[in-house]
Amino acid sequence: MAILTVYTKLLDKSLSGARIIDMGSTRTCQLYVIPREQLALVSKEKLLHQYCFYVLLGQTSDGTPKAYIGQSNDFLHRVKDHQSKKDFWDTALVFVSKANEVYASEVLFLEYLGIKKAMEAGTYSLDENKQIPQKPSIAPDKENDMELFFDEIMFLTKFYGRDIFEPSEDSSQTEIHEQPHTFYMDAPKSGVKAALDYYPSDKRYVIKAGSRIRAKAAKSIPAAIRKRREELFAIPSIMCPEGDFYVLRTDIELLVTSPSAAASFCTGTAMQGTTAWVDAEKKSFVSVFK
Repeated sequence: MAILTVYTKLLDKSLSGARIIDMGSTRTCQLYVIPREQLALVSKEKLLHQYCFYVLLGQTSDGTPKAYIGQSNDFLHRVKDHQSKKDFWDTALVFVSKANEVYASEVLFLEYLGIKKAMEAGTYSLDENKQIPQKPSIAPDKENDMELFFDEIMFLTKFYGRDIFEPSEDSSQTEIHEQPHTFYMDAPKSGVKAALDYYPSDKRYVIKAGSRIRAKAAKSIPAAIRKRREELFAIPSIMCPEGDFYVLRTDIELLVTSPSAAASFCTGTAMQGTTAWVDAEKKSFVSVFK
């Protein structure tokens, strides 16, 4: 199994102060954890002056966890307004792209995903966000990229110890023996033939053993998917090379948030997975899970 190394830089050399957390050179997402009273400490951080997705964390008067989710093209400028108008928060989580690959439309999509998932999880009060914003219209390849970027956001948030984007493990436990809904992709022209188990209650995507994955990746494939393919292709216990393809030796769970990302993983190109995956009754993913 591939090893993932997480790096933490303590900006004030304490475990309770401002810090930077990221997953190294193979991941572009970087998290700034900024206590409210230490905003001055990060005033010279250049990445905080570019497009970002952020979460303000605190609690209500009765102790209930509370959050506000937003986006900005300059967090250090935006946060001045939050300092004067929002009293509840004590810590800001600011997510930026180290490669500066997130811009106006992408960050709106991240905000949409963040509010949607946080409301579904129900672990924090989001009364200041009020409702899920409308899903912004962005290109399919950019949507795939941002869904993968948000996977990294969720990982870093959980690594920091907050469960705002998923139900608490102490609350609603997923049924251990939940039956997945199985979908298939059979593309004779490309040679790809794969099976996908989707677990709807916790939105898990598992590519099944025996699936035939295209080895070559097109330029259109999302960057994060390209990296994950390369990582898994290098593990002989998972992938068996077979000409222009790799065949899965075992089931693998993809840490993705959409059927399109799972389809892109299999085909090596940007794919609309909502229609590419069909079940045994020839129903597409989108027709089964709207």
